[in-house]
Amino acid sequence: MVDTLEGIKPGLEGRLERVVDDDLLTHHVGGQGTFSTPAMIGLMEITCHRSIERLLPEGHTSVGYEVHVRHLAPTAPGRTVVVTSRVAEVKGNKLQFAVECREGDTVLGTGIHKRAVVPATF
Repeated sequence: MVDTLEGIKPGLEGRLERVVDDDLLTHHVGGQGTFSTPAMIGLMEITCHRSIERLLPEGHTSVGYEVHVRHLAPTAPGRTVVVTSRVAEVKGNKLQFAVECREGDTVLGTGIHKRAVVPATF
């Protein structure tokens, strides 16, 4: 198990921009569909992982183990969302991130996501 993560410090940020395509939509709401909560959470997880990936010890990866997110507003197909992450806390091999998803000035989702750094071969 990893005890310290030297390069990963509070304040480290990540960013991902993505057009809302069919893979990110839920259609049970009718019409053209809308940006789904699971898709938003997935983008938040990817953003967190990518922000630290280059700083992980050799032979290690990060896995999500907790999510507390509120989906606050809808967005339509074809719109661009921007997901940001910021390392809020590092305790041993556990990381806590503040995450947010926006479309322009509108906050679509916000919350926290926790990840653990573990050996890449389980």
